[in-house]
Formats: sequence, C-alpha cells, structure tokens
Amino acid sequence: MKELPDFDTLRWLAEHDPEQLERLQQEVSQDAIEQASEANRPQLTAMLHNFNLQMSRCTNPYARCILAIKLMNNKLLLLNQVVTEPENLQNKRASLLPFRRTKSL
Repeated sequence: MKELPDFDTLRWLAEHDPEQLERLQQEVSQDAIEQASEANRPQLTAMLHNFNLQMSRCTNPYARCILAIKLMNNKLLLLNQVVTEPENLQNKRASLLPFRRTKSL
C-alpha cells in the first residue's frame, strides 16, 4: 500500500497544490480498493464514487472536512447497528405494492 507523506507535507500540498493532493487521495483510495477482497471491491468502488460526487459539491476545504466526518460517522453508525442489532437489519424489508394500470382514454 502506498505510504502517505508526513502531515507537514500534506498540509503544504493542501495550501499550495490542492490538485496534487487530490491525485494522491485518488491513488491511495484506488490502492486500498485493489487490496480489498474481491467481494468487497464493487461496494468500495461505489462508496468512493459517492464520496467523490459529494465532495465535488463542497466550496471550501472546511466543508469537505465536515462532509467527510459526516459520511464516516454515518458508516460507523451503520456498522455499529450491524454488530449490535443484526436482527433489525434483517427485518427491514420493503413492502411491494401491486401496480395498477389505469385505463387509457
């Protein structure tokens, strides 16, 4: 796995070359996905895509930081629920409603 630069280097990149920092983030993310098990790769790829879409809407670094914290917190809450209350997730099923066709005029 690619090793991250030290904190001061990352801070310098954030202030002076955010495009390079973004490329580094994408490289590290792709590397992590490639090292994951084959079964988890599609879900991780979808999560990364969703993360990138939401981050692209942020207008400043602070908004990105807050959004990243929010997304990670939501995943941790879901993981906590899976671990502590797995029966609740299994019981959540959508009810199917019949499709009724309307008569066309």
